Amino acid sequence: NVDLVAGSMELSATRLPAGAFGYSLVSRDTGFVASPAGSSGDLCLGGAIGRFAGGSILTSDSFGNWSESVDLGALPQPAGPVAASAGETWHFQAWHRDSQGGVPTSNFTEGIRVNL
Repeated sequence: NVDLVAGSMELSATRLPAGAFGYSLVSRDTGFVASPAGSSGDLCLGGAIGRFAGGSILTSDSFGNWSESVDLGALPQPAGPVAASAGETWHFQAWHRDSQGGVPTSNFTEGIRVNL
């Protein structure tokens, strides 16, 4: 749900493992990195990638969901927060802890594109 007038958006991740730790990522660009650092998922973002941590890591609920409010006036980027503008396209993806066959690993959600 994007509200450009209020400068906010609600970002949600679903179908995560219950109690999974992680954070959301954002970039202006798409990309593809297969199994980065041994992850069981693929990174679908490219270019400058920022992460929403806000000083804390997110934890999925017992149903495997998490959500967070996004300030469109301060999207995280490596050189510091930037404001999104109408007409821009931004890409989002979530990184989270996971396990495969009982072995700890990490994983990614599918990426999404948001046209503002």
